[in-house]
Order: sequence, then structure tokens, then C-alpha cells
Amino acid sequence: MDTWVWIVIGVIVLAIVVVAVLVASRKRAEREKVERARRDEENRQRARHLRREAEDQEIEAKERHASAAEAQAVAERARVDAERKEREARERAESADEVRERVEQQRAQADALDPDVTDGSTGTEPDHEARTRAEAQAGPTAPAPDPTPDQAQAEHPAHGRHAAGDAPEAPAR
Repeated sequence: MDTWVWIVIGVIVLAIVVVAVLVASRKRAEREKVERARRDEENRQRARHLRREAEDQEIEAKERHASAAEAQAVAERARVDAERKEREARERAESADEVRERVEQQRAQADALDPDVTDGSTGTEPDHEARTRAEAQAGPTAPAPDPTPDQAQAEHPAHGRHAAGDAPEAPAR
């Protein structure tokens, strides 16, 4: 065979190889394009899913924040209510003290006016039940202080009596 036939065969084989390489290259590019489009769609779906989760978590965080704020408000209301009740209790205690002072002043005035009272006690003692009710309404009282020497002397049964005629009579034997 002639050389020109071999050259034509070589050119034809070379053309077939070039065409085969081009076709394979285009198929690979097409497959890569399809694969890239598939990955892009998967990534889009994953991104949408992550966004939904982020929105759900954000809503949950807002709900927790609102719940915490509500609990804070309840606690603050309780503190304010406790302070108000404490103030009311102080005012009532002060009012009770004022009433008790007025009662004591009235008793002292009555004792000062009553000619039968000589030792600081009233001539007419209320019955035990009435006294208990009055003390319960007045509230707790502090214990009475020890009498001063002048008070002890004034409360002594022989105080103010003279030896001449006011002394109690001795019992008969």
C-alpha cells in the first residue's frame, strides 16, 4: 500500500480518536453539570431545613425569654405585695400602740380623779374575761418594770398612815 493510504488511515483514526475524546469530554462535562445541579439542590434543601430549625429555635428562645420575664414580673409583684403588707402591719402595730397609750392615759386620769384609788389600782376591776379580751385586742405588752423605791413606798400598805390612829388594829387575842 501506498504511503498516502497510510496517511489517510492515520488521519481517519486520529479524527475518530479526537471525536471520541470530545464526546467523552462532553459526556463527562454533562455528568458533572447534572451532579453539580443535584448537589446544589441538596444544599438548597439542607439550607431551607437549617433555616426552619433556626426559626423554630428562635421562637423557642423568645418563648423562654417571655416566660422568664413573666416569672420576673410575678416575683416583683410578690415583693411589692410583701412590702405593702409589711407596711400595713407596721401601721396597725403603731395604731395599736397609740390606742394602748390612750387607754393607759384614760386609766391614769380615772385613777387621778377617783378618790378611792390610793395605790394605783382602780377601785372597780373588770372581770377576768373582759380584761383578757381587752388585752388580746390591745396586743402583746411589755412586762412591767420593777417599781422605783418611791413607787414601792407608795404601794406599801402602811404608807401615808400615821401611827396614832390610822394603823390597822391588831387582832384580838
